[in-house]
Amino acid sequence: MNEKFSNETKLRSEAQAPFRVARQFLYASCALSATIGFGIATIQLLTGLAGAPNSPPFDQSVSNVGIDGACAALFVFLWKKDEEAKQKQMSRIGREERLGGLKVELTTGKIVRMQSLRGFSRVVLFAGDLEYLEKSLEVAEEYKDELIKKGVFLVPVAMDDEAATKLNKPDNAKKDERRFRGSAVNVSQKDGWRDWILEQKKMAKLGDDVGVYVGLRMDGRVRASGKGVAPFDRFAAELPPTDGGWGGMMDGFDGKVGVDN
Repeated sequence: MNEKFSNETKLRSEAQAPFRVARQFLYASCALSATIGFGIATIQLLTGLAGAPNSPPFDQSVSNVGIDGACAALFVFLWKKDEEAKQKQMSRIGREERLGGLKVELTTGKIVRMQSLRGFSRVVLFAGDLEYLEKSLEVAEEYKDELIKKGVFLVPVAMDDEAATKLNKPDNAKKDERRFRGSAVNVSQKDGWRDWILEQKKMAKLGDDVGVYVGLRMDGRVRASGKGVAPFDRFAAELPPTDGGWGGMMDGFDGKVGVDN
């Protein structure tokens, strides 16, 4: 059964691949034309074999059948390849949209959806057990000043009860902490953080106990993901600084760090 996508997901898909509809229409039209030609050529070949008068030469009929059949197969293949790419892209966008609906608690106690952070921060979320989360926060702390300049905002996601209860909370009294870290909310509820993370792990064929990270662009699209501690050193070195720390009109086009997988 095909996955159902929202209208917003479909619109984002079309915006990211504006010529796909035209290509698919062209491929479908050519495939239909070639299929009709193949059918006509096949009939002519059969009537020629039956000895019908005024039928095209045998060699010409065979050639027409071969050419039209090959063209039909080619354009069907191209259409299916584009359709598969479309479905894959919409699946990715759908996952990003679901991620945008998940909730984060800021150090002030305010709860916002991830999509509210778009245009303001480059979220890096990482999910795992207590040891993994503490190690990730420790590494990120080494590059804290640079990461803040680059608009990086950390969201640790506790995947078990021990991590949820023992992980140190960000300190609202520290101004830089407010801009550097939040906390995932409603991790265990249905279609919450845990379900989203487990879906990503399943697609990547990773075990449930593996610590993973996902780095987002300012427009909410996934820039980089992987297992283990996120490459905070590369984020700090390669990401462009935000204008005034919290964004500018070109933040949605902030490129990518070359660690995508």
